[in-house]
Amino acid sequence: MNKIYVKLLSLAGILCFGGVLQSCDDYLTVYPTDQITEEKFWEDKNDLNNVRAGAYTILNRTTPSVMLWGELRSDNFKLMKLDNTSLLHLQDGVLMPSENMFSWATFYTGINYCNLVLSRGQQMVNKGVDPSFGSGEWRPIKAEMEALRALYYFYLIRAFRDVPYVSEPVSTDKQAMAARIPATPGVAILGDLIDSLEVVKDYAADNFGSESDNKGRFTKRGIRALLADMYLWRGCLLKNYTKKPTNTPYGHIVNVSDVTTDSIVGTDTLKVSRTANGKVINDAYTNALAQECFNKAIQHCDAVLDYMKAKYQENLLKNTSASTIEKTQPYPLIRIVEVTGGTPDVAYNRIFGDKNSSESVFEVQFDGVNNVNGAYGKYLSSYSSSGISTSAFVVNSLFANVNSNESAKGFGRTDFRMLETMQISKVTSFSANAVYPYIKNLASSVAADNWQEMGKGGSYSFRTSSTSDANWPVYRLSDIMLMKAEAIARKHVGSDKAATNKAIVNADLCEGFDMVNALFGRYNPGLKPATATEQSEYKSTRLNTDRTNLKLYYGVDKTAANLLTLVYQERQREFVGEGKFWFDIVRQAEATNEPTKSLSDNMSLSTSLKNRLKLLYSLYNPVFSDEMKVNGVPAGGKLNQNPVWDRYSKN
Repeated sequence: MNKIYVKLLSLAGILCFGGVLQSCDDYLTVYPTDQITEEKFWEDKNDLNNVRAGAYTILNRTTPSVMLWGELRSDNFKLMKLDNTSLLHLQDGVLMPSENMFSWATFYTGINYCNLVLSRGQQMVNKGVDPSFGSGEWRPIKAEMEALRALYYFYLIRAFRDVPYVSEPVSTDKQAMAARIPATPGVAILGDLIDSLEVVKDYAADNFGSESDNKGRFTKRGIRALLADMYLWRGCLLKNYTKKPTNTPYGHIVNVSDVTTDSIVGTDTLKVSRTANGKVINDAYTNALAQECFNKAIQHCDAVLDYMKAKYQENLLKNTSASTIEKTQPYPLIRIVEVTGGTPDVAYNRIFGDKNSSESVFEVQFDGVNNVNGAYGKYLSSYSSSGISTSAFVVNSLFANVNSNESAKGFGRTDFRMLETMQISKVTSFSANAVYPYIKNLASSVAADNWQEMGKGGSYSFRTSSTSDANWPVYRLSDIMLMKAEAIARKHVGSDKAATNKAIVNADLCEGFDMVNALFGRYNPGLKPATATEQSEYKSTRLNTDRTNLKLYYGVDKTAANLLTLVYQERQREFVGEGKFWFDIVRQAEATNEPTKSLSDNMSLSTSLKNRLKLLYSLYNPVFSDEMKVNGVPAGGKLNQNPVWDRYSKN
């Protein structure tokens, strides 16, 4: 019964504003052979859990879109197949609304699954249809479904900024068509999602009983990580908010509740100048809210870090062979230890090879049989018995800085992440024309031939393309550390020099620098601190982290702006191919309201690309043309096309 229903539900879950009009009515009227209707289905907790699992299954199908939207618009990769006009346009900043890559249907299908569980689960508890399923069992399920729905929306907001916001399930075409929902500002949606998660976060599970479930479903830690990320983004969206363009009928609103019947000025035209509780929406108000968001991001990062540190210390007591650095390090990082005759990259092998490591917080699960991670093979690389085959993109050769210990962009000579990210075979000098296939999460294990010279190559074992069981990392320890460092920087940037309590500000900034440099140090174990007595050529001032000697300490005299730059440089190295760097650039553009500068600071841009991406909305995706045909203003609906890309709708 359950399998039949879930299969049917996969058709009903496509929303009208998902751009695909599957027949929801057929789902309601054509019964399975045992005559199970929707109402009869929700009779016990097993039914609910089947749909809950389905909501996660949809997430597996989103990874190609996340790769496109969050990664491939940046210059982390170089397009090799210039005959693929769709991808060529994407990298050239010519975004055509007719391209299927901009469909958000899969995300809204996932959202509808979550809405179904949230709605029906509460009804089951209220009606007492299953004596074994009460409030105690319902609350943790509600928490993880609220979180999963928030993650779906969060991806849409990062990619489109303003999107339709639906919090109730849709079961029929008629219901979806009647809604004709306009886009709500992303900052307001984030506010609503954050408020919901703050209410349920403590009800979430601590332990589901297996590592794959603990990392593949939303626990307390996963929800805290998601909250930290959403607070960080909302803070950047709120900065100088009223000076930014708007593309919704609501204008500038900061909360969903700001839109009331009193806001209506004319037919389908809304104007909001105050919040629901009467506060004037101006930059003073939104900038103050932004500061609160950065503080909350720090608090949620701390909660995750405290848990991971406690767990690390617990495991240390069982590890009699732990090294001194493992016993004394301030963060629970998996270390790379030198081994004669080739050094295994233990951190990579556990995080990406083994999957669901001690550093993992939340990752999308793939087993290579029932679900295959196709995002890498579709756009980057695949592996077979004949070796690595590139798809459309290769890693930007700028990342292979084999003659430098450290650099603003890319990996230095001792950085193990060079071997993790790109297939290296004895690179002696930088070449702009070199082709480096992407291998991160394609390789199941990595080892360096030389402890201190990544340019000398390494050895690998690979996942095959037919069993692509690589998990998709959403949040791991590196994310938490770099999110906290960024929130610290954003909290103080522009005001640190004038701070009345400089000791507190300096302590904050020192912690931020230490976190970023701890990650750098983990992946550069061949480097030493550049102290006055250190004469080795393998040294770096970034490893001068002893605060007892402030003359040598790396963070001395550095500002919050310096920290923010360092965070972004480290994020680019750490998360290549994880669908994050373009979103990072957009977040910076929102924080400063300076799109061109944000792009120039983080990417190598041609003049033509600079000219195309001058406006804030140019950094976001167009609304898919099929969507506009169903719910666009020209078709009598409520959606406005992204104003930058609307000119391509006329062709």
